[in-house]
Amino acid sequence: MEDRQPPDPRFDAMTARLLRREALRRAAEELNTTSGPGLDGVLARISAEVTADAVTRLAALAAKSRGGGDNRR
Repeated sequence: MEDRQPPDPRFDAMTARLLRREALRRAAEELNTTSGPGLDGVLARISAEVTADAVTRLAALAAKSRGGGDNRR
């Protein structure tokens, strides 16, 4: 008998973020050999995207905590 657990959305979201970040890091590394200014632009974009992602997650957590009280079981 298999003991299967339902998928964990937080784990899935974190995994997706880490995979995306690694893909962006590799793309930036490839650009590093072609041009300095190109690398600066890519790193700035990665930084902005990671920051925007963090702001979105924090805003969602704040909204959830304001709206639902304590939802722990």
